[in-house]
Amino acid sequence: MALIKVQSEGVNLSDTFAFTGTVTGAGLTSPFANTVAVTSEDGAATTNLVQGLAKMWVNFNGSGPTVIRDSFNVSSISDLGNGYTRLTFTSNLSGSDYPVTGSATRISGDQSSIVMPKSLATTTVEIDSWLENAGAGSRSFDISSVFCNLHGDLA
Repeated sequence: MALIKVQSEGVNLSDTFAFTGTVTGAGLTSPFANTVAVTSEDGAATTNLVQGLAKMWVNFNGSGPTVIRDSFNVSSISDLGNGYTRLTFTSNLSGSDYPVTGSATRISGDQSSIVMPKSLATTTVEIDSWLENAGAGSRSFDISSVFCNLHGDLA
C-alpha cells in the first residue's frame, strides 16, 4: 500500500487514511506468541530473540554491606554468609534449569576470584564467591564487585 495523500505543503490531516486489506509479514511469529525471530547476518539462520536475552543481571558489592549497584529483574539481595549471596527475582522463571554466569573483580597480584551458582530456583539464585590464592588454595570470600547474569524462560 502506498501513501498517496501527502501534499506538497505537508500531510493532509483532514484525511483519515482509511485502510482495508490484510497486512502480512508483520507482528509476532508462531508458535511463540510473544517472540520475534531474527535472521542472522548472512540470512542462513534465524534465532528467537526473546530466548536469547538475559532474564536477569546484577552488579553488586559483596563486601561490607551487600548492596546492589545496578540490576535487571532482581528485587532483593541477601548476604547468607562469607561469599554466599541470594538474589531474589522480580519476575519468576518457569524452571530451575537455567545457566548462570558470574564474574568478579581481581583482588590483587596472585589472587583472583571465582563466582559459581550454588542453588537454582524459579524465584531465586544463590551464588558463591571464591578467592583463589596462588599456592594457598581457595576459600569463600566477600568480593567487592560481583557480576552475574542468567538466561532462561520467564514464567
